[in-house]
Amino acid sequence: MWKKISFLCVAVLSIASLHGQTVDEILAKYYENAGSYEQWKALTSQKMIGTMSMGPMDFKGTVYSKPPNKQKVIVDIQGTELIQAYDGETAWMYFPLQMGPDPQIMPADQAEQFTSQEFEMPFMDYKEKGNTLELEGKEEVEGAEAFKIKLTKKDGKVQYYYFDAEHYVPIMMKEAIMSGPTKGQDAETFLSDYQEVDGLMIPFFIEVKVGGQTAQKISIESMVFNEEMKDEIFAMPKKAKEAPASGN
Repeated sequence: MWKKISFLCVAVLSIASLHGQTVDEILAKYYENAGSYEQWKALTSQKMIGTMSMGPMDFKGTVYSKPPNKQKVIVDIQGTELIQAYDGETAWMYFPLQMGPDPQIMPADQAEQFTSQEFEMPFMDYKEKGNTLELEGKEEVEGAEAFKIKLTKKDGKVQYYYFDAEHYVPIMMKEAIMSGPTKGQDAETFLSDYQEVDGLMIPFFIEVKVGGQTAQKISIESMVFNEEMKDEIFAMPKKAKEAPASGN
């Protein structure tokens, strides 16, 4: 009997502890520990330089980002640039080794991962964006206790964010893959090695797993905020001019 009562008390205290935290309180702790809301809102651009690893291959790369959703990824592959970008309207890519000298419109299944991205984290101003957040309890993420928060976007897409229960920063994000050969599987993005950059805490190591297997790793070497970026950086270049005829 006493064991049952003791177990019941522990369960009640655990539930009370969980319900003592709300989504907005967790976000407030996040802004307290990882940089204030005002600092995040003031960002005008972001440039990330690092190494992207896929299997045994390592590639140097640079990612440019600008509000509200512009992005450009440049990866050096054996001395040739692979470029993937989204200018807010058109997703395009350029890789002369496989595609010839002209940039091309990105296939729809690849474009989705760019067009769905936002410069701001989706839990910022989530109510104004038409998103909802729900606290679904606590789970262990690679040995760390984390708050599991379900984010449902205005368009119905669902993402799960796992906030470390001690430091209140995201250590994992999970969402279903909507297109491509791995459609239907969960992509889990693990965030670690947080470092301070201009007063903001940034994860310098990112690992993406699909079906429990590592698909990509990113080791960030430097992060620059608020560098001037003109919109032309993200725009799809015009097609290459025809080469002059031989002998002219």
